[in-house]
Amino acid sequence: MSDVTKWVEDRTILKVYRGSHAYGTNHKDSDVDLGGICIPPKEFLIGFDRFDQWENKNYTNFNSYNKLKKSAEITIFALHKFVNLAFNCNPNVIEHLFVAPHHIIYCDDFGKQLIENRNLFLTKRARHTFGGYAFSQLKRLTNKLPMDEAKAKIERLKTKKKEYNIYLTKLEHRKNLFKNTKELSDDEALLLIGLKSEVEDYTERVAKLDKEIREVEFLMGGGNHNHHGSHKGIIDEYGYDTKHAMHLIRLLHMGLEILVEGECNTLRPDNNYLLSIRHGEFTLEQIQAEAERLFKLLDDAYVGSKLPNSPDRNKINKLLCDMTILSF
Repeated sequence: MSDVTKWVEDRTILKVYRGSHAYGTNHKDSDVDLGGICIPPKEFLIGFDRFDQWENKNYTNFNSYNKLKKSAEITIFALHKFVNLAFNCNPNVIEHLFVAPHHIIYCDDFGKQLIENRNLFLTKRARHTFGGYAFSQLKRLTNKLPMDEAKAKIERLKTKKKEYNIYLTKLEHRKNLFKNTKELSDDEALLLIGLKSEVEDYTERVAKLDKEIREVEFLMGGGNHNHHGSHKGIIDEYGYDTKHAMHLIRLLHMGLEILVEGECNTLRPDNNYLLSIRHGEFTLEQIQAEAERLFKLLDDAYVGSKLPNSPDRNKINKLLCDMTILSF
């Protein structure tokens, strides 16, 4: 497999600012997040090799590096993966195509072609994706579990689940030994009853572990706005996670704009309002009440939206094929 770093820059068709810099909610201490799209060499498209994305947490090849004096985190998606994610109206992907012009770092003819066709990806699916990401942020407003701790907890739960499953398999095996027994003695019957009870008990334990794992994973989820998990210091200061609250309201506003106006505004016209949320100018109860109101508006907008239910698969597939073939 070839070294991705030898070709990924040369085959990048679009590179943009993402996150707070793209939303207009950045401050002097904000991290720099970049995103991009590339068309991999043909061996990754029609050969054995596979490429989905390339990440660099110490990236310096962007025009504001010398001014900001800080490196960036960048993710460059392969065109096919990007289009598949955009097809489903993934919030963290869609925003690449709708950044303000001055937030575009690099764009070639292929990138322009993708931007010119960006509205193909705006559909009523925004209700489920933007709303789903927003709901994830809502669930995390008071969660103090950092990302590393959450991952460690999941690992512990999975280890315990594995132990239970091994024991459960042994119990099932012992229970099955009685299948061909024509007549059980009283002692054997009591043993079988005990085995069945134990199987039920450990089956229930595994189910509870699965539920707990899903809950922790859900709290960790919600996209790239949370590189470090919940922000315990912020919660200690304001009583809830104002950063997640800001993204909660932003996602709901963006989803509404897509459904009602048919446009996606990555650079937020409400950036000052969002920053006031980030700075703790609203109570948790006010944020929750506003979120409830916006979720209701999102449902109403979904019903009344003139957008298609799903993208035009044929048009997007043709665009993808044309771009790929021309890149050879």
